[in-house]
Amino acid sequence: MYRSRHADSGTQEAQPHRYAPSAPGVGASRPAVAWLLAGIALAIMVFLLGELAKLGPVARLDLHADQHIAAQDRTSLLTTLAKAVSTIATPEIVGVGLMIVVPVILLLARRRLDAVKVFCMFAGALALAEVGKKLINEHRPPVSLQAMAADSGPSFPSGHATTAAVLAVALIVVATTIAWRATALLLGGLYAVTVAVSRVYLGDHYPLDVLGGMLCALAAAFIVTGLAALPAVQPYLQRLRLTAPAERHR
Repeated sequence: MYRSRHADSGTQEAQPHRYAPSAPGVGASRPAVAWLLAGIALAIMVFLLGELAKLGPVARLDLHADQHIAAQDRTSLLTTLAKAVSTIATPEIVGVGLMIVVPVILLLARRRLDAVKVFCMFAGALALAEVGKKLINEHRPPVSLQAMAADSGPSFPSGHATTAAVLAVALIVVATTIAWRATALLLGGLYAVTVAVSRVYLGDHYPLDVLGGMLCALAAAFIVTGLAALPAVQPYLQRLRLTAPAERHR
């Protein structure tokens, strides 16, 4: 029995190759851990930014920005446009709707893994924004600065900005080509920035509120991407991958 296992030198040389695939797993986990740590750092930054926004000097700067817009920058046309833009990013309707519709579209395209990732990004970003609202509990801008009745609930972070930003980030992550990724970056980024500006313009939020909403989206995207890239998670995610028919019959 001893000779049958060790006598053949060819078998001895071939054995290291049998276990070679396990070695890259260590290196493969490094970017996953880096993404996870970046996401956690961004999530912590959301709460730090929220506390910073409540400090006297910073709060006065935020308030001064809203006062300047209300006094000098508003026109009837811009206000109408800002209201329309704000309406297409409500977290309770549009945010929850996109969290369902986008994954369904990906499922129909036979991209189950991407569907799960996008769903988790939306759920994570909206949940982080909601927790931030509860813990930071920042007041809305004064009613005298609001071009329309502000949403109920705390001001930081902006749920509208979170919704728009997480859609942009999710589209960039699931894009399959450089051209599609560039398109998602351009259109998604334009959508996110326009929504963020509209919320400040209307006096529903302070500038740091919309920045906090964008950080929620980035934090969720990094954390979900990092978790999906962990070698320990890969065996479970393989069940979600659908191979092309040509590859299935090789």
